[in-house]
Amino acid sequence: MNRRTTRSDAHIDRPELLSALGACRTAVIREMAKMKAGGPLYYSGSTVVAAIDALALMLTGERDYFSLTPHSTGGSKPD
Repeated sequence: MNRRTTRSDAHIDRPELLSALGACRTAVIREMAKMKAGGPLYYSGSTVVAAIDALALMLTGERDYFSLTPHSTGGSKPD
């Protein structure tokens, strides 16, 4: 007997999921700053951040979705 499912990637609330992933990523990075660099907890935190970035890539197609954008220097205005 085959069971049909109603699950589909089309039903994902992408903005809500990305928002939750961003909050989780921020929390992990904040705590990683307190961890011993290169230690097992730090390594695990890095793995979680990499997994979040990979899922964001799959959801958005943008490799650097959560990366900080560079600040504008202001520059000169065109004439």
